[in-house]
Amino acid sequence: MTAFRCTGKLLKSLKATVETDTPTPENRLGDWTANVVRYGRKPFVIAVAEHSRIALLLPAAPYATLTERFLEDLPYLLRYLHIPEPLIESEIAAMAPLHIAKSNSRSVLASINGYDQTMAHLLASGENWTTVGLMAFIAEDISKPNDYQPTGDVVRARFGLAPMIGPALREAAEQARSVFWQAANDDD
Repeated sequence: MTAFRCTGKLLKSLKATVETDTPTPENRLGDWTANVVRYGRKPFVIAVAEHSRIALLLPAAPYATLTERFLEDLPYLLRYLHIPEPLIESEIAAMAPLHIAKSNSRSVLASINGYDQTMAHLLASGENWTTVGLMAFIAEDISKPNDYQPTGDVVRARFGLAPMIGPALREAAEQARSVFWQAANDDD
């Protein structure tokens, strides 16, 4: 069981019963905090995991199915980070049912606000961003609460997996280039 902690603005739109006594999270990523934001005229929800600061972005409407859609969309983000399927299934099972609660962490809210500003800036750049592209960008974001590690690598560490984003990804790319150039030069 995990708390889905919402800002007052999101709670008003959800029209859900707020639980004041939430259980200790039993999942690897901890509680999630969410806020409603607008890009253009469309409302979206940014949900951020407490322990990793990874962000999930999804359309806000219809609000009545938000928590179900959140649990349905989260596996896609975890697959992007190459989390093995049995671990994803275990994480989703440990999160259910989600308990709607009030947000309680200024630090996580600061992360949400930072991501909102970043996404608004990216969308204003004129490029054609998708929600998947925006989440991938955030997964590579280096954040202070994560000891300046990419959020995607922090998620992988919470699942006991090696890093693959940021420095690890650049190192792998450099090794691949080195192998390519060595093979190209060997043919001469």
